[in-house]
Amino acid sequence: MTATTVTHTANVLDGADQLEHKNTCRLCGGSITALFSKTVLGKYAVTYFRCSGCLSLLTERPYWLDEAYRESNLSNADTGAAQRNLRNLAATYGISKLLKAKNVIDIGGGDGLLCRLLRDYQINCYLQDKYATPTYAQGFTEHNFSSPDLVLGFEVLEHYPNPTADLDNLFSYNPRALLLSTCIYSDQNKDWWYLAPESGQHVFFYSNTAMAMIANKYRYELVTCSDFILFVKNPSLLTKLGAKILLRKSVVRLFKAIIALLPTPGISIDHAFQTQKSKKVSLSLE
Repeated sequence: MTATTVTHTANVLDGADQLEHKNTCRLCGGSITALFSKTVLGKYAVTYFRCSGCLSLLTERPYWLDEAYRESNLSNADTGAAQRNLRNLAATYGISKLLKAKNVIDIGGGDGLLCRLLRDYQINCYLQDKYATPTYAQGFTEHNFSSPDLVLGFEVLEHYPNPTADLDNLFSYNPRALLLSTCIYSDQNKDWWYLAPESGQHVFFYSNTAMAMIANKYRYELVTCSDFILFVKNPSLLTKLGAKILLRKSVVRLFKAIIALLPTPGISIDHAFQTQKSKKVSLSLE
């Protein structure tokens, strides 16, 4: 496709009314240039654009999302989901200990496997996901604290159809930190595997510039390592260095092995809690 530049009316993260214009970036309102097209869900010809403001890549407005999530929140091509949960467990465990975070919300937590694993190790985690059933974390979708210490969002950002509004919701929890993951866009071509057009669920791809803009808007410090993105409030230099180390691939792999050897008292604690809750419900129905 021949690249064509589209006019724009805004170049900052604020101004949601302007972001609704179809020819501007859904994150920053900058001008967008059509780069290429891909066949999404095997039948829709979808144009992908590059933003001149935040340097991100985005699809045209994703009208196909209901269909993309109709059968499952998890694409059948996502064969790395189980191992990713173990990796995210290791990263979250390390960061939660570094930041002394006890109360956690996992946004887009899927079937709840990560939430359940974190609870096994006595990290008070609850999940939210409007597209999935929390099979492994039933009973842990309504959190028991006023605000979380840590918000998680693994492989979530690229699913946001309206990043400005969706990020406002994500940061509205006002936690000490947010630990997220996504693959950063740095001018990859149309064959980039992360586009995942067969699933139709990846619709926005953030650059490093975009991540810095997001951190600045919500007043967090940004720490990135591999595909982990940590937004943290007022960290000390030692905290930033510690986070950078803990999120290294080699350290995360090491933590995966160590965590497997640790006791899991949360299993019996939650079992007792769920059993007691069931008894109360039964008595109330009698």
